[in-house]
Amino acid sequence: MWSSKGLFTTIICPMGAACKVPNCIFTHDFMGTQPSRDIQAEESVPQSAASPEEPLIELSPEPKKRKIDQTSENSNISSTRPAKKAFTGGLVATGPSKPSGKEAPDNLSKSKENTPRQLKTSQRPISPSPKPVQKKPGQAPAPGTRDVKVQSLNPRPIKGEPAQWAVRHALVQKMHEAMAALNKKAKESSDPELQALHLDENALIKAALDEEEHLAKTQGKVYRNVVGQRVMSYKKMKMEDWKAHLLKNKTPANQVDAATKAPQRVETGLSPEQETMFLSHLITNQTGLERHGYVTQVPSPADIEEARQAVNWVANWEVCDRCATRFQVFPDRREDGALTTGGHCTYHPGKVMYPQRKKTDNITGREEPRHMCCREPQGSRGCVTLNTHVFKVVDGKRMASIMPFIETPPNPNPIKDKAVCFDCEMGYTVYGLEVIRLTATSWPDGESLIDVLVRPLGTVLDLNTRYSGVTPDQFFNAPEYDPSDPASSNPRASATTKEATCLRIVSNPEAARALLLSHLSPETPLLGHALENDLNVMRLVHPTIIDTVMLYPHVKGLPIRHSLKTLAKSQLGIEIQTAGAAGHDSLEDARYTGELVRAKVAKEWRKLQDAGWTMTPQGLCSPKAHLR
Repeated sequence: MWSSKGLFTTIICPMGAACKVPNCIFTHDFMGTQPSRDIQAEESVPQSAASPEEPLIELSPEPKKRKIDQTSENSNISSTRPAKKAFTGGLVATGPSKPSGKEAPDNLSKSKENTPRQLKTSQRPISPSPKPVQKKPGQAPAPGTRDVKVQSLNPRPIKGEPAQWAVRHALVQKMHEAMAALNKKAKESSDPELQALHLDENALIKAALDEEEHLAKTQGKVYRNVVGQRVMSYKKMKMEDWKAHLLKNKTPANQVDAATKAPQRVETGLSPEQETMFLSHLITNQTGLERHGYVTQVPSPADIEEARQAVNWVANWEVCDRCATRFQVFPDRREDGALTTGGHCTYHPGKVMYPQRKKTDNITGREEPRHMCCREPQGSRGCVTLNTHVFKVVDGKRMASIMPFIETPPNPNPIKDKAVCFDCEMGYTVYGLEVIRLTATSWPDGESLIDVLVRPLGTVLDLNTRYSGVTPDQFFNAPEYDPSDPASSNPRASATTKEATCLRIVSNPEAARALLLSHLSPETPLLGHALENDLNVMRLVHPTIIDTVMLYPHVKGLPIRHSLKTLAKSQLGIEIQTAGAAGHDSLEDARYTGELVRAKVAKEWRKLQDAGWTMTPQGLCSPKAHLR
């Protein structure tokens, strides 16, 4: 017997009430019949007992609405057959099986015992999709995310476009393809400086759009020809020319911007003199700073000699600061001229990014950490290869064995009614991490005091251009510092052209430290971000310091800390260090570090004002002093 497909459930059975088929494919819901009629009782009554005048089926001129049970909604079901259960979206608990055929009562009109029981979870409303979080103006990005404007490869609209949009779009794509080929070669190059200038995809698109927009605004009717020639020049360009192009269009421009662009000022409600007086409430306590890398006391001669002997015992074997490979260093060069052993250094320049935990990690497994530079998983082979391994020294005694520490000496002519904010850029030499650039600004006005390059004590292994921003061409071709020329130590104080940004170079780190000390006394507040690195590389012990790492601590506490870029974005709403692989600008870092301190002054001053404090010519005055 073939199974029914429900095609005849809407047709009345031709046999009517006399149908004896257990599972009839036709409907038996006749008009005028009572839904609760007991069919089994009807069939037990003999035909002769029925009144001849009573018809078997009562036809009504107007059909009555059929009563439908909730469990058999939207379906035509015979009163003699079990009702089909409608899908409710959840698990349905059914009762024991019912007898079939004539012995089965009408389960649609019986007690609740035979009614299917639905789980409560199947009756819950479906939760709406979560609404996207609206970011407030000036709000810091969530941890693990970057607030970067994503560029699209579409020409920017300008007034008086020289060609149709489709033509400009095709030309900017050709320019991007030619620049991408050069950029790929730069990444695969063995030149570390060229590798440091490698652009990410977003920066490469921006470079193509900037150049196309400039040509569209300036070339007019010859726009198509000029752009076509520019694309062909990129295709034929050698890597030396591409390197010079990147240095010309990135590093000098960034230096001019940092020298001429004043940072956005924070309103503190105090005068500059009052701001300087307020710093006495923000001075970092020296107790316990040794645990965080600070050198608070000058190492003794015995400690220095012990450190020298330890270096001789290990025969100058070091651990690479980048790839953790053990290698040997030859400060005076080996017989064959080598400075280090171990060959090339392959590493990941980007930090490891740990994904956020999810509720499904127990089922699918947690996502593995990846490097931010190339998105490769942690433990994979590095994506950047340099010519040599490098190292840094973190022990204060050993640092003193290379260049001695000194305490800030008395100074009869320090900077008056101001503080000093300074920043150092470091490079790798045969003696570890040494200063190669020193920048200092006055606080709170942010005027440049010192900005010089520094010739280190040891032979340079890597200028660390990716972070220091100092290129080999800039460093090795820098003019010598002239002590008789006051502007020699600060050539960028009024820089308006690229030629004015050429920094002078001092002979050694001690000469650079002397320049810094000419503006300091032991009582002068010295400001900076992660000051232990800058003070240690200058071999200076200063008693009056203000570190923005301490002013804006991380919720997890030290040694975890916020970067200067993160603090500038979250506290000031400003993007800094945007040059990418071209490195940082120490003048920019020093100025915005000072603005972070001013932001803290403004916040703390508001708290003290609410508590009843006042500012007098002698300094802050507590509420209790007014009562005396």
